[in-house]
Amino acid sequence: MTKWLLILIMSLAITSPVLSNEVNVDSLKATLTELSLDDAARIQPLVALANFYIYIDPVKTASYATQALAISSIDDDHFNKAKLLRLLGQAQMYQGLNQEAFTHLNQAINSSNNSKDVHLISVANRAMGVFYELIIDHDNAVKYYIEALKFAKLSDQKEDLAMVYNNLGNVLNSQNDYANAAKYFEKSIIINTELNDIAMKMNASVGLSVSFLKSGSPLKAQELLENVLSNRSYISDFSFSEASVNLAHVYKSLKEFSAAKSLYNFVINDKKGSAYPPAVASAYLGLADVLIQTNQIKAAIDLYQQGIIKVKNKISVESEMALYENLAKLELSQENFEAASAVQTEYIKRRNQIQPLIQKGLVQKLENQLQMERDYIKLQDELLISERDSRHASMYLFAVIIISLITLVLFLILMIRKQVISRLEATNKTLKKAAETDHLTGIGNRRFLDHKISTFKGQDIQMAFLLIDVDHFKDINDTFGHDAGDKVLVAIAENINRLCRKDDLFARIGGEEFVILTMNSDEKSACYFAERVRSSIEVMARPFESKVTASIGVAFGNMNNANYDELYKKADIALYSAKDKGRNKVLLFTQ
Repeated sequence: MTKWLLILIMSLAITSPVLSNEVNVDSLKATLTELSLDDAARIQPLVALANFYIYIDPVKTASYATQALAISSIDDDHFNKAKLLRLLGQAQMYQGLNQEAFTHLNQAINSSNNSKDVHLISVANRAMGVFYELIIDHDNAVKYYIEALKFAKLSDQKEDLAMVYNNLGNVLNSQNDYANAAKYFEKSIIINTELNDIAMKMNASVGLSVSFLKSGSPLKAQELLENVLSNRSYISDFSFSEASVNLAHVYKSLKEFSAAKSLYNFVINDKKGSAYPPAVASAYLGLADVLIQTNQIKAAIDLYQQGIIKVKNKISVESEMALYENLAKLELSQENFEAASAVQTEYIKRRNQIQPLIQKGLVQKLENQLQMERDYIKLQDELLISERDSRHASMYLFAVIIISLITLVLFLILMIRKQVISRLEATNKTLKKAAETDHLTGIGNRRFLDHKISTFKGQDIQMAFLLIDVDHFKDINDTFGHDAGDKVLVAIAENINRLCRKDDLFARIGGEEFVILTMNSDEKSACYFAERVRSSIEVMARPFESKVTASIGVAFGNMNNANYDELYKKADIALYSAKDKGRNKVLLFTQ
């Protein structure tokens, strides 16, 4: 196996991909030099160059798209404007410039809607879906992919449909729905086979291999990935990078550590192997896991640290967050508490940077404005002191009068500033509360739980962690529609809220999952309370005839050393057992 792998890596490293959509780059650049900067004839070659470089050099794509968007006649050309805004947003997304990418992708959707071109509308919505998927907001990703799918079905370009199927497969893999993910990838492969588009067929095959690997079929995944890499001349560097790291994951799962290490190192160190930043982050995670399994703990810690430095600020991805999480856990397991704390602080800071919430940006803006107001007041105080000290004794009386007037003016300024600060702090508090609130149900979210747990940290309080998951919720959405599913979640939240005590912490942490933290609880009272919650869901009113039930996993901990992730894992194990035993049950985690 290792011999075959080394031969494959060497052959892949020296082979240049020949993509189906090649353009004469030199000819296009020569055309541009012959045209004035505001000549509308520049638009087409700039679009072609921006599109050519999108997966090769996103910085160049951004440059060409920006040049084209500066041409005055582009405002009347919705078709090309939509293309250029989408390419600019994608290029910024691949560079980790999330706020800029979000703005331009939204503008691309608006321009594509104005163009009334169903192909452009589908592609623009799909690009926004990819943006949300990269910042780990799967709900919004699915929303935009569904919108893209609607217009792809109206498009006469069948590749639109194949691409959306690919995206839906990727996001379902991220949500552990491997069976349905595989179905979408297989649909994409069928379409790309009909179109004889080998590059996109191979791209879909990479996604399908992930579904196979994560659902426990590594040999199927290996066969697919080796086939993809044998078609190197037809695939992009991004697909090559992603296929390589997934094949390394396959070897790791088969305990072929030597082969896995070789391929992980190839993805990390080779120029083409490292073309796709999420694949590089995933390679660091996989290689560190191999080192841990072979008892090379110090090397694994060093590798996590190298990985964070290498992928940081390149793109916001789930695996980047996992690098922080795994490093913190590993430091804790080695009782390196100060190092673990430093990693956790950096993790929280980085995670907040990539959150897509608009409220977060507003809060930061208000906090900056608040600091400016405080600095201004401080400056006024310093000026007052300087004014007093600079007066000569012979002008004491005059100085007293002037200073009194200045003091009065400054006092009025201070009063006004304090009122402004007070209003800004009140607004800041409101927005922070909004950022900790689940927009659908009105209860807390994961950020709310993190904040509350941090306030109780270090106190000797016994608590119960109840993890609630609505049974067959996907079937409810598929059968009765997402509106009905939303009504069920709202009804469950209101129902449980009525049962919770004043000191209980209740939040929706995503999809159909809820968490309740009950303080000063023992096993008997917590399980009794969980049973009340389960029973109340079973008998509550619902917007359709079908029965709604929930399964609940219960775990215990102490706020003196509370760790959300550990409590969640224990409760999730109990929840899984409840699901396995027929659902609609309450089970307590036991060692």
